[in-house]
Amino acid sequence: MHKNLRHDRVLVIDLELTCWDGPPPDGERPEIIEIGVAEIDLKRDEISRTNSMLTKPSASRISPFCSDFTGITDEMIAAEGIPFEDACHQLRKTYGSTSKLWAGWGSDDALFATEVQAKGAVDPASHRYLDLCQIQEYVLAGGRRISLDEALKAMKLERAGTAHRALGDAIDTARLLLAWRERFGLGDLQHEHFD
Repeated sequence: MHKNLRHDRVLVIDLELTCWDGPPPDGERPEIIEIGVAEIDLKRDEISRTNSMLTKPSASRISPFCSDFTGITDEMIAAEGIPFEDACHQLRKTYGSTSKLWAGWGSDDALFATEVQAKGAVDPASHRYLDLCQIQEYVLAGGRRISLDEALKAMKLERAGTAHRALGDAIDTARLLLAWRERFGLGDLQHEHFD
């Protein structure tokens, strides 16, 4: 692991973006509207804290298709949404995000980096990212790409969160990582390996 990272914590991140049933309308682009976080404590092999941050889009609108798919509405964003830049600040301040390995299901790190650049936000990422989907595909599934739901089922895990909501997907991705640690004996390593 990278020498500047804490070895006892992992931030599992999931994102929801504005989306449409087809290409975006002229002048709009997909942008992050929810950041889900599930922090894993590797010493205890448990999820230690979770959070969902709704973020206000500025370059797109939430389409009816997007609301149906994610459950996120304009009203929710108006009531609870914060600027993306504030969410980045919270990740840095509350989670110490620049000193922790990030993990997720798919290439959410690239989506996050694109949003940081588009909005000129202070980058909260450590730029150390573990794509659990790639691990599943190349190591555990013989080169076949499968969904998070299929990966959970393979580990005999039921969904704990709501699919297509960032917090639910982050929690379930974290649960999958913990199940892999248990199945493959990684949690049995001595704790000094994580100090």
